[in-house]
Amino acid sequence: ACAAGYSGATCATNIDECAPQPCKNGTCTDGIDAFSCDCKPGWSGELCDTDINECAGDPCDNGGVCTDQVAAFECACAAGYSGATCATNIDECAPEPCENGGVCTDGVNQFTCACAAGYSGETCSVNIDECAGSPCQNGKCADLVNAFECACDAGYSGATCETDVNECAAAPCKNGGSCIDGVAEYTCQCAAGWSGATCEADIDECAALPCKNGGVCTTPEVA
Repeated sequence: ACAAGYSGATCATNIDECAPQPCKNGTCTDGIDAFSCDCKPGWSGELCDTDINECAGDPCDNGGVCTDQVAAFECACAAGYSGATCATNIDECAPEPCENGGVCTDGVNQFTCACAAGYSGETCSVNIDECAGSPCQNGKCADLVNAFECACDAGYSGATCETDVNECAAAPCKNGGSCIDGVAEYTCQCAAGWSGATCEADIDECAALPCKNGGVCTTPEVA
């Protein structure tokens, strides 16, 4: 009777324990009444029949979900991350989403814009209407960037048309007349003996023929 692992009339034959192939996912090496398996990558166990779980070490970062494969793994990344192990925070500021000089700050699956003065909105696309508050008191407003401009109605001046122009400043009333300021106009209260819009006309008191019985009327000369 032959010792274990041998056969033949004289027990000269080493039985090949690798026939048939016992190693499921590897290479078999015959021994004496034994064999050993050299497993392919991703497999383990005496017969190389155990798929190694490459997800066991939790290789996916930032909430990525791992799927085990043969000698490999694959990560399904959470929103905002990329890369083989989801280690890269995607830069939502590239390409630049902020308009009109806004400054972009990257977040996780989002970005924020710090808008330049005069602009608003998620991407700074809205030109703020500085005329919305009706800043022009007596005129029409034109919206600019971070500013406004007033076209004043006649008789008003100032950045917001707040000033009633003093039409009496140029002393338009002559011959001692008193000026009364209005809006885009003035009126003159004339001194006795004068008339006209600016008191420029000397009233002819003799025009009504006040002298009776042949008397001759004369008006005094104005000094």
